[in-house]
Order: sequence, then structure tokens, then C-alpha cells
Amino acid sequence: MYKPSLIITPEMTNWIAQIEAVRQKIDRSRILPKQEVILRYKAAIESVYSSTSIEGNPLNERQVAVALSGKMNSWEKKVIEVVNYKKAWDWIGKRAKNKSKLTLKDILRLHTLIADRLLLNNKVGQFRSGSIYIVDSKENIIYTGPENHKIKKLIDELLIWLNKQKNKLHPVLLSGLLHYEFVSIHPFSDGNGRVTRLLVKLFLEWIGYDFRGSLSLDTFYWQNISGYYEALNQAKTYGKQSKADLTNWLTYFIRGFYLVVKELERKIAILSVSSRSKVLKLSDEEIQILDFIKQFGQINLKETLEILRVPERTGQRRLKTLVYQGLLKKIGKGRITKYILKK
Repeated sequence: MYKPSLIITPEMTNWIAQIEAVRQKIDRSRILPKQEVILRYKAAIESVYSSTSIEGNPLNERQVAVALSGKMNSWEKKVIEVVNYKKAWDWIGKRAKNKSKLTLKDILRLHTLIADRLLLNNKVGQFRSGSIYIVDSKENIIYTGPENHKIKKLIDELLIWLNKQKNKLHPVLLSGLLHYEFVSIHPFSDGNGRVTRLLVKLFLEWIGYDFRGSLSLDTFYWQNISGYYEALNQAKTYGKQSKADLTNWLTYFIRGFYLVVKELERKIAILSVSSRSKVLKLSDEEIQILDFIKQFGQINLKETLEILRVPERTGQRRLKTLVYQGLLKKIGKGRITKYILKK
């Protein structure tokens, strides 16, 4: 069974305490619905840009936003990578609402989303069928993953441990351990880093530790790429990597988590409004609608039903409510009706 080796230092405990204080402050903060949607959207753009850049994608942050708006060649690999990552990011928001245990199916779903049109069909959403090696710029082998026939058992054990520990260890510690062990298993022929970082996001949202859906840990990894790899690479083989003392990795991970939430606290403080101001409380479905419009400029009823997966009457009611609240403007009538953000 999975059993990580680590020492929880006073330094880690102090950072976690500060993260908790920031989380409570962010949860209590009052910001306008439009601003919260923009905050979430910017976090998604940052995450897509950072995580794909780690894997060599050449698009800068502005180009990522353009690609996601559908204004770049959809057949180019660099565009497919960022579009796929955003689709996986959006799927996580829906999956996290289901509080059932995280499973192999969830992991394979994440890989299917990020690998679509990038890998051969027999490799999409499938564990690798052979050995895997990580090499450096000089083609020297720096890491060898576990044999492919051990992958399912290793991940099963990790998920069993994770589901049992979710109410025992702090979410920040658990997410750090999940990150390290999953990427060490390296279960896929390609896309392991992206799936790992998305899996951590899924876990944090599933457990309710998502900082209003605006947390982008990937930004810290990309800004500290050498430190990221140095902290992760504890041994040259999975056998030794899985038994390594994870104190150094967790020190890096928790410190990064703290820096990210402190920056998020700063952003939210700028957006906070007076306690006397009226702040609307939006449902997750209403936020998804606003997020879609922020990304694509407008939405219609058909698109609303596709992203929410709700009956037509429910979709109509959500749009009508956002118009009534002064957040959306309705343009046109009948089938050509569309909705945009109200200025």
C-alpha cells in the first residue's frame, strides 16, 4: 500500500496556518459577480498558459487567450494543446460537484481531454503499454518509471489512500503528496505533467479547497521551473523515488501554494466592495454562463444548454435571471437571440 515518507516541519505548519487565514479572508470577501467571473477566467488563462508552457508550448499568455476565443488555427498542435487544457479545466468544475470518490475513470477522462487529437487513438485515455524514460537535453536517462503492468495497482493504492486521508491530513499536504506520487508513476505515454497538475486541481475543488475557483498553482511552477523539477526529481528510478523523503518537495510545494494564495488575496482586496454595497450571489451555472461570454463574447440558448446540460426551461430561466440582475443584455428575438455582458 502507498505510504509516503515525510516530516512535517514547523516551517510547513506555519505556512499552512497562513494559507488557512488567507482562505478564510478570501471566502468572506465581497466582490461583484462580474469581477469574480473575470478573476476565475484570468486564473484559467494563467493555468492553461503556465502548464502548457512547462511542456514546451510556445504561445504566450495573450496568444493563449486568443486561441481560446477561437481566433487561431484550430489544427495547429500549439492551439490544440491549450484548447484541450481549458476543456479539462472546465470539466473539473462540473466533476467536482459530484462528491463521489475520485477514481481511475476520472484520471483517464482527464487524459482523454488533454490528449485529444494529439496522440494516436490507442493512447488517448489509456495507460502506457510499455516502459517510459525521461531524458535530459543530452539524451541521458534521468528517470525510469515503473513497469507498465504495475501502473493500475499503484494508482488504485494511491486513490484508496487519498480517499481515506481526506479528513485526516490537511488538503495542502494531500495535494502535494498526490502531485509527487502521480507524476512519479508517469502512467501515460505523454501528457503526465498536465494530467498531474489538473488532477491536483480536481482534488482541491472536490474537497472544497478551491479559493473561489481562482487558484492557479501552475503559475508558480512555471515561474520557478528549475526549482519545480529539482524538487520533484528525488531519484532516477520509481523504486527509489517512491521511497524518498518528501520533506524537501513538500517544503517547495507548500511555500508555492502560500505565495499563490497571497497573490490571490491581493487581487481580491483590490476588487472588494463596501459591506453596504449590494453583492449578488450567483449559482455555479450562472457563473459558467458568464465565464463562457467572457471567453467568446456572447452566448445563445443552444450554447447555454450545451455547457450546463440542463433542460431548456432551466437554461432560459438562468439567462432571464442574469438579464434581470443587470449582468446580461439580451439582443435579438427568437432563434437569433444572443446575450452579451452588460456594460
